[in-house]
Amino acid sequence: MRPLKILLFILVIIACLALITVVFPTNGITFFKKTLRFPGLNEILTHSAEYDEDPEEILKQWEIGKMIKNVNVSHNDSTKKVKGDTLKYIEAAFEKIVSTFELPHGDLSYFDTFFAKAETAREQYKIVRVLYYGDSQIELDRFSSNLRSFLQGKFGGGGPGMVPFHQTIPNGSLNQSYTGDCSSFSLWGEVYKNKENDYGPLAKMYRINGYNTFTANTPNRKGETDRKDNYSNISLLVNDLKGNFTAELTDKTNHTKYAVQTDTTGIHLLDFQMNFSTQSFSISMTGNANIYGVLIDDGFGVAVDNIAMRGANGLHFTTMQDSLMRLTFQLLDVGMIVLQYGGNAVPGLSGEKSVDVYVAGIISQIKYLQRVAPNVPILFIGPSDMLSVVDGELKTYKHLPYLVDKLSAEIPKSGAAFWNMYQVMGGANSMRAWVRKGWAGNDYVHFTAKGAQEIANVLTQTFETMYEYYYLTKL
Repeated sequence: MRPLKILLFILVIIACLALITVVFPTNGITFFKKTLRFPGLNEILTHSAEYDEDPEEILKQWEIGKMIKNVNVSHNDSTKKVKGDTLKYIEAAFEKIVSTFELPHGDLSYFDTFFAKAETAREQYKIVRVLYYGDSQIELDRFSSNLRSFLQGKFGGGGPGMVPFHQTIPNGSLNQSYTGDCSSFSLWGEVYKNKENDYGPLAKMYRINGYNTFTANTPNRKGETDRKDNYSNISLLVNDLKGNFTAELTDKTNHTKYAVQTDTTGIHLLDFQMNFSTQSFSISMTGNANIYGVLIDDGFGVAVDNIAMRGANGLHFTTMQDSLMRLTFQLLDVGMIVLQYGGNAVPGLSGEKSVDVYVAGIISQIKYLQRVAPNVPILFIGPSDMLSVVDGELKTYKHLPYLVDKLSAEIPKSGAAFWNMYQVMGGANSMRAWVRKGWAGNDYVHFTAKGAQEIANVLTQTFETMYEYYYLTKL
């Protein structure tokens, strides 16, 4: 075939395709519940460009600046001016920068009750707990480990916090195992359910009968092979079913034993009165009891408990026992609750009505937690950007922006704070750049360890700014 004929043939094909783009129905043609679509000419000519902005540069935009951490407490004019200028700077930042919290009624004192408890915990020999709930984005202690490092560096404390008797989801801060006769119950996932909804604050419960052993040790930190964490405050949160529960902790580091027991049924927080710090230990238990959690802390101050729930959408709290949760929250001295959910709900959203229903469900969970943990500040972290194939192209899920806007509007009204992770990371289609940089996985949903750390640093910086504001207002 001559070149001229080949060229004419190609031009005819292009003309036919162009004609189809004009006459083909915009909404497609449906056959047997399947819809056949053909892109319009405008879609072809304006095919969306790659998201080119570097995530590192995006996050730099949200740097609030280093606040004054040590103001000389005096009454001279210069100190007053520094304090006043800094307070104004923080207030302005919280109005303009998207990485800051959206607070109920714009109240910058929202987290003050937590900061006040955290400041006095060490001198009062107490541990104030932060319960950090979330979906698979927080597995391996991502996000929560950054917040833990900041809070413990500021207020004292150490250790990985409260963990389940049997850990089914990876934890980057602890090696653990168990042996014995144990039945597992969980509020989420394909596991046994408990008809009494007797789960405890981890939304899990492990029923032991007879002899069981829990073993734990601190892992080597990546790049820090000589560093080992210490544990000096170890406790069990249990419901003794028959008044016959006993436990003995064997400190493998110092070769010492500590024992606890109960002689009454009911819920107990059993503290092993340790004289040393340990890096490796086991707990042998006998009796009939429900184990709600093993608390592994060091010193006094703040503990941050990573409670990862793979596949959960955050709508499970209202099925838990009010009385049980209220009592355990009091025993644990919970100072703050963090909720990081929404991503698992996104693929199933079919329209704005379904988004409204989901958000109403989230508000119900917040109201429940406010009821069982009154005066405890709650922070809700919204979903990240997520991509799926839309019309043959990877794009942000259709209803994700509306979901984020709805959460941003309704959560502060409910009396909780909101952090807009979707907007902080760059908004619509930003996940492409995060994947390209290696800060998110090829599923275009989950952060890598590096990506989680980078965006969690922004979250931690926001908490640090909130504390600076609290600190300065006290002077």
